[in-house]
Amino acid sequence: MPAQIHGEAVLSEAAGRRPAQGRRGTLRRAPCRSLTEGEAWTREQLELLRHAHFSPTAVVHFLSASRRRAGEVRGRRPALRRQSRSWLAVGAAAWVLPAGAGAQPFRRHAPAGLAWWALVALMLDWHLGMVETEDGSPRPLGAADALTLARVWLAPVALACPTPLVCAAGFATDALDGPVARAGEPTRAGRDLEGLADACFAGGVLMGLRRSERLGRTASGAELLRLTFGFSYSVAVYFGRARPPDRHLTQAARLTTPMRAGGLIAAAAGRPRLGTALVGIGCAWSAALLGAALQDGASRTA
Repeated sequence: MPAQIHGEAVLSEAAGRRPAQGRRGTLRRAPCRSLTEGEAWTREQLELLRHAHFSPTAVVHFLSASRRRAGEVRGRRPALRRQSRSWLAVGAAAWVLPAGAGAQPFRRHAPAGLAWWALVALMLDWHLGMVETEDGSPRPLGAADALTLARVWLAPVALACPTPLVCAAGFATDALDGPVARAGEPTRAGRDLEGLADACFAGGVLMGLRRSERLGRTASGAELLRLTFGFSYSVAVYFGRARPPDRHLTQAARLTTPMRAGGLIAAAAGRPRLGTALVGIGCAWSAALLGAALQDGASRTA
């Protein structure tokens, strides 16, 4: 999991939020808004890192500053710190108790699952400052954040045992967390890290199905390549420009999600041909939508 991107809002304004739609369904840019104090701090730190050409000393200073910042947030918001740690304890127990009872795949993969959850805990702890509204108002973790964390928790389960139930549960959290967040006051953490949670879970499902030979090599490889490209693009933009990625691009293929998710569930249910076809078509459609978004962005720039 990309927990190495430390700092309060390094993943701020990522691909978790859906872009606005025009009358004919074309993507249009959301209006500009002011940065929160945490976002401004992170942008400043990234600029310093970039201007130092990512030297080892600059990287150490960046990580040290991020650690201090995370400690300050924990000190200012003790209730949020306790809430996050209680949630993380529940996630750890959800691995330990079934493993202790001999349930699979928890018993066999307990060390890997707990190591994964430890990385999730580290990432959440270092990004508690993002648990706030877009205007910077502090908020506790909510139901939408729980759904996003549940999807991340399921990633190693999907890798080890990609059953139809596991796949359907993960994709259901993806479908629900957006509407649940909009029904209340969404946090930047849930909004901005949603895309990362999607990629982690989908990657686990893809590798698990490919390993069990329930999904074609070409379709699974193309979809994994698509996920890797999206993550690499986001990281390159953040660290290369100290700016968030263009949501017009990162959300271009959102329309194809039901087809790709349906294909993975079909493959998990023992329908490899149908699953491979749906994933392959969905991946190709995603590439076409991304190409159209790139062309649209180039024409706007021109």
